[in-house]
Amino acid sequence: MNSLGTRIRKLRKERKLTLEALAADRLTKGMLSQIENDKAKPSMESLAYIAERLGVKASELLEQVTPATIRHLLEQVESLFAKVKRGDADNHQQIVDMIEPYAEDLPLSYEAGRLLYIYADAQYEAGLSTWEPSLQQARQIFKEINLLSHWFTTYMLQLAILAENRQYDEAYACIMQGKEEISRENYQLDSRDTGKLAYYISILQLAIGEHEAGKQLINETISNAHQNQLYYHIDDMYRIAAYCAMIDGDFVQAEHMMMKLEQYRVFVEQVDVDAFIFVLRAHYYNNYTHDYQRALIEIERFKALVHGDKEKLDENFYYAEKGKSHYFLGQYMEAKEAFEHYKEIPMYISHPFDLLSMNECFSYKALNYAQLGELTMAYDIAKKAYMDSKGLVDLPYKEKIKEVYFSIKEQIDSV
Repeated sequence: MNSLGTRIRKLRKERKLTLEALAADRLTKGMLSQIENDKAKPSMESLAYIAERLGVKASELLEQVTPATIRHLLEQVESLFAKVKRGDADNHQQIVDMIEPYAEDLPLSYEAGRLLYIYADAQYEAGLSTWEPSLQQARQIFKEINLLSHWFTTYMLQLAILAENRQYDEAYACIMQGKEEISRENYQLDSRDTGKLAYYISILQLAIGEHEAGKQLINETISNAHQNQLYYHIDDMYRIAAYCAMIDGDFVQAEHMMMKLEQYRVFVEQVDVDAFIFVLRAHYYNNYTHDYQRALIEIERFKALVHGDKEKLDENFYYAEKGKSHYFLGQYMEAKEAFEHYKEIPMYISHPFDLLSMNECFSYKALNYAQLGELTMAYDIAKKAYMDSKGLVDLPYKEKIKEVYFSIKEQIDSV
C-alpha cells in the first residue's frame, strides 16, 4: 500500500500543486520533499496544514485507504460484479486484482465490508482457495458497525459455496453457527432474514438426511411466510415440499404444493416460477403417476419459455424429462434424439434432491442406449451418474441410479 508520503505526493499532483505551492509559508520545499519521500515524518500540526492545503482531512492522510478512494473503488467493482456471470473465472480474477492492493488496509466501514464480501466471492469464482478469510473479515466489519442484514449475507455466501462443493455437513454447521450467534448475542434480524434462516436450515437438513426435521421446518416456514405475508423463497419452498411429499408417497400433499405453486405463479408472473412448475409436473408425471403423455405436455410448456428467456432457463431440464418420457413410452429413437441434447447438470444445481433427480435422468439415458444396443455408451453414462451420486443422501433416485449402473455393468461383463 502507499505510504503517507506517497499519498501526499499523489494528492498534490492530482491538484496540480508544486512543492513550493503546497509548502507555502509554513513549510520549506526541502522539508516537504523529505516528507513525500518518507525521509521525515510531519508533526501533527504540519500534517493538519498539509491536509488543509490539499482539501482533505488529516485522518484521511493517515488512513491506508481514504474514504474517497474506497467509494470510487467500490463503484468500479460493483459495476463489473453486476455484469460478470458465474463460472467466468477471468472477469472474477479482474475483480480480485482490483481489490487486492487495498484488502489488507481497509477501515471499518460499510464500503470496506462490501468490498471484502465481493472480494471473497470473486476469489472463489476465480478458483482461488483464499476466499474464506476475506469473508470472515467482511463478517466482522458488518458485525462491528451493526449492519446485521449484511452480516447475515456473509453466512449465506459461505454456505452457498460449501453446498456447491457438496460439503453439506459443513454448510449446515455454518448456518447453525450463525443461528447460535444470533441467539447468544440477541440479534434482531428482520422478518425477511428470519425467514431465510429457517429456509436454509430446512434445505440443509434435507441435504444431510434429516428428512423429517427438514420437511417439518419447510412446512412451518411456509405457514409463517403466509402469516407474515413475506414470500421470499416461497416458490422454492413449495417445490421442495412437493418433492418431500413425492418421496413419502403422499401424492395428495404433492398435488397441494404444486397447486400452491401454480397460485403463486399467477401472482408473480415470473418466467422462472413458470419453469419450476412445468419441470416439477413433468417429473411428477414421469416418476410417480406414470402419465408420460402429460409429462410431455408439461415439458413442452417449459420449452416455450426457453425460447423467450435463454439467459435464465437451461435446456438440459427440457431434454432430460423429454427423453425420459419417450423412453417410458417405448419411443427409443425419439428418446435418443432428446437425450443427445442432455449433456450436463446446470452448474448452479447444488442440492442433493436436484442432483439425484437429474442424475437419474442420465441413468434413463443410459438405459435407452442399452435398449438400442449401444452398451459401451450406456455403461459410460450410467457409471458417471453412479459415481456422481455416491456421496449424496439416500433417496429412491439414488437407488435407481445404482440399480441401472450395476445392471448395465453386468451386461457389459457378460459380453
